[in-house]
Amino acid sequence: MVPSPLLLTLPDELLLQVVSFLEPTSVIQLHHTCSRLRSLTRSNSTLWRSFCIDQAYIDSNPNNCPQWNRSEELDLVIDTWPHQEVDWYSEYQFRHAPLKMKWLSSPEEEVKGLTSISTRNTHKHLLISPLDDGAINIWSSTSTEPLSRSRPGILTTPPPPASRKSRIIELGDTIVASSQLDRVYVAVDSTLIELSLTTLQTISSTKFPFSISTLSSQVVLPHPLTVGTTLTLHLYDPRVGMSSGTPSAALPPLPFPENYGHHAPLFQPSPLAILHHPNNHLYVAGRFPSILCYDRAMWPKLQSTIHSGGNLCTLAADGVDGLLAGGTYNGRGSLESYYLSSTAKVRQRNRQSVAWGKILSVAKQGTRVVSCDSEGTISWFERDCRYVVRREDIFDPDARANTGILWDGRPYDGSGPVRKVVVMNGGGDGLGVWLGDRVGVLSPGLEDEEEELVMEDATGAS
Repeated sequence: MVPSPLLLTLPDELLLQVVSFLEPTSVIQLHHTCSRLRSLTRSNSTLWRSFCIDQAYIDSNPNNCPQWNRSEELDLVIDTWPHQEVDWYSEYQFRHAPLKMKWLSSPEEEVKGLTSISTRNTHKHLLISPLDDGAINIWSSTSTEPLSRSRPGILTTPPPPASRKSRIIELGDTIVASSQLDRVYVAVDSTLIELSLTTLQTISSTKFPFSISTLSSQVVLPHPLTVGTTLTLHLYDPRVGMSSGTPSAALPPLPFPENYGHHAPLFQPSPLAILHHPNNHLYVAGRFPSILCYDRAMWPKLQSTIHSGGNLCTLAADGVDGLLAGGTYNGRGSLESYYLSSTAKVRQRNRQSVAWGKILSVAKQGTRVVSCDSEGTISWFERDCRYVVRREDIFDPDARANTGILWDGRPYDGSGPVRKVVVMNGGGDGLGVWLGDRVGVLSPGLEDEEEELVMEDATGAS
C-alpha cells in the first residue's frame, strides 16, 4: 500500500488528526508505507497515550459485565500517567502487543547472576553475567552470540575453611557493572573481585570479614559501591584501589579494607538488597522486618527504618520520592510501594493478588512496575502495585528435565523461577530476564517483523 501523494501534502498536525481515527494495528501497518508517516506517528506521545487509554478501558471490562467493571479504579490510575516523559509507543507495545523471548545463553551454560550497563557512545544496553565455570559473558540484546567472554576460572578464589569450594552467592545482587568506571564487580563468597569491563581481566581482589550476601544494585558516581555481608555493610569507593594484583586463576585473599572499622553493623543477619536512591539515601532490605535507611553523610549511623513485616529481597526506586520493594509475606508474594518524605508513608502493600510465589525482582518500566516471581511469571502493575496490566509466563524450551527418583514420571514444561528482570533503555529495548540458569531478552514480538518490512520497503523503493 502506497500513501496518496495528496495525503502527504498535509501538514503534520492534520496527518496526526487523521491517523488518530485509526486502530493501533492499522497505524502499525501505516508504518510500512513510508518513512515520514512512520517517524511522525512513532514519535508522537499523545497519539499512543490515547491508544493506551482506550485499550485500558476495553481491557478493564472485556465482557461488558457490570460486576467486573473497573473503570472507576482505572480513572484514578490514568490520572497519574505522565504525558511527555514516557515513550508511549514502547508503552503500548509492552501493554498490549504479543511478547516473545529470545535466549542469549546456551542451555549448557549455567548463569549465576545478571546486570546491565548502557554504553557511553552508542547508549545501547549490554547484559553481563558470571557463569558456573568462573567466566564472565557480555551479551547484546540484538545478538545471541556473546560480544565478549573471559577465560574460565577468572572468578575462582581459594575456598574458605568451612566450604568445599568457592561459589558465587545467588541470594542477592552478586554482580554490578559501571561503564563510567569501566569496571565489573563480582561477589564470590567473602571476596569482592574487580575486573576491567574492556579486557575482562582481574584488577583487584578484596577480602571482607563475612560472606557477601549482596551488592548495591548499581554504581553511579559519586555514589560508592556498597557491599553487604552477613553481619555488616561497607562503603567501597571504586575510584580508590583497595588492593592491586595481577590476573591469575586463583587470587590469594588480601587483608581487610582499610575502612573496615568504619562499617555499619547489622543486628539481624543477611541483607539481600541495597539501593542507592536518587534522594541520596541508602536503603537496605533483607531477612529482617524493616527497611533500613542510611544517610551517607552520617555513615555509619542508622537514620531511620520503614516497617514492612515481610521478608524482602529486592528494592527499586520510583522517581525521587518513591520506593518499591518485593519479597514474601506469610508465604505469599508481597509487592510494596512507599512514599518517601520527611516520614516514609505506605502507598500500597499488595499481598493478596501479586503472586503465589516469592517476588524475586522488581523494577520500574515506563509508567508500570514490573516484577518476577519464583513461579516463573513476569507481571506488570500500574504504579499503585495493585492494578494488573498483564502477566507473562516464561518457559525455556531447551531446559533439561530433572532426573532421579523424586522426579520420575513428573511432566516438565521448562518453567522455573524468574530470578531477575533488568529494564533496558527505559524499556524500549526490552527486558533482560534471568530464568533458572539462562539469560534472555523479552521484547514485543512484532518489532522485528516491523523492522524487516521497513527494510524491505526501503530496498524496494531504491
